[in-house]
Amino acid sequence: MIKYVTRIDNFWQEELSTHIYAREVPFVAKNFEHLDKDYYNSGYLLQSFNEELSCTEQFKGVLDAHTASVSWTCIMPNVILPTHKDTFYTLRQEHNVEIEQCFRYLIFLEDATFGHYIGFENRNITNFKAGDVWKFDSKELHYASNASNVPFHTCQVSTFTL
Repeated sequence: MIKYVTRIDNFWQEELSTHIYAREVPFVAKNFEHLDKDYYNSGYLLQSFNEELSCTEQFKGVLDAHTASVSWTCIMPNVILPTHKDTFYTLRQEHNVEIEQCFRYLIFLEDATFGHYIGFENRNITNFKAGDVWKFDSKELHYASNASNVPFHTCQVSTFTL
């Protein structure tokens, strides 16, 4: 289930222009057991979560996802986020929900730059606009790459159905 949802107004532009990401997350810390580590042991993402972002509640509100986790991710130039399926581990632990209840909104924080790419098994996303919102669940194998010369910023809002 990967589908386009809507486009939301850009209320984060000022924060994004000055944001310093809270952490580097190496790929070895992610769920990539199915990949050859000889090729994917050196990359990382930049991420910030919830209280590290001043606009967390705005993202939750505009998506009507009030019980959710919000994160920003930055993929630096010349980095590939390898194929994976999201496990929603923290969301499941904190709210005692099954993985089948979990889903994610992917929001693009800037207009597409040539070389910014999100791939799903049955859909590729390249010509996005700031504020485009896509929705997917744990069954969707996906990856992202940044073959450009500028950082690639996205927002993820992870939530669940009751």
